[in-house]
Amino acid sequence: MNIIAAIYIVFGVTMGFSLLFITLWIAGKDIVLAFMRKLMPRGCDVYIANPTRNVSHYYKVPKDGIFKIKGLPYITNPEKTINLTAEERERVMDYVLRREERLKKRIAELDEKKKSLEVLYNSDIDEKQKFFLMSQISHYKDTITNLNDKLRLKQENYFKDKRPAFFYIEGDPIPKDFYEYYSLLDSKMVDNLVSRSISQPPSKKQESDIHLMKLLVIGATIAAAAAAFFAFRNNGMLGDLCRHLGAACKM
Repeated sequence: MNIIAAIYIVFGVTMGFSLLFITLWIAGKDIVLAFMRKLMPRGCDVYIANPTRNVSHYYKVPKDGIFKIKGLPYITNPEKTINLTAEERERVMDYVLRREERLKKRIAELDEKKKSLEVLYNSDIDEKQKFFLMSQISHYKDTITNLNDKLRLKQENYFKDKRPAFFYIEGDPIPKDFYEYYSLLDSKMVDNLVSRSISQPPSKKQESDIHLMKLLVIGATIAAAAAAFFAFRNNGMLGDLCRHLGAACKM
């Protein structure tokens, strides 16, 4: 092997390891999840939020309608608890009753607001105010109808990339529905947040990641150049040594 081939090999290996390190450092978990999604077509995306509002992402295949994560059961359908132990079934029913109580409380609050607006609507006010009040009353009616529908237990799952996705709170085995408390005001707030995020420049984290990638590529290039320099230097030293000894050396 001549010196030029050695230089190319050192440069290629150095660049290869640098790119591999950058890829794994930036998207290592995403790559693992992508392989799991490919190899486990019956799996589901599971998102669990803890009390500190950090969300963990898992890709799991439910066994008998249950995900086992960190020793805790998370069920896909609250109506099917046959495969649970007596303790787990009692725990599930406790959370189901809490959810039902929470929904009924909110329905009562909305119904009270709706009735107060109806009383105001029937009072002596102008047509413009009546139009506004009627829109609010209609909104409350729709929300109450949706919440009454949610009182009938059903499988609360979404879909991500054509696979089922479930959302849980840590320790709570009942899947959560994002739209349970979704209101017209929430919709306007979300639209405003999305509009601001689109109009904002790239975040500082993205800029720092790009800067770090540039530094790593520059470092890999410098390392390859140093390897080439020392290879040329060693080749010259070997040539001098061969000439000094009077040996016929092929470089």
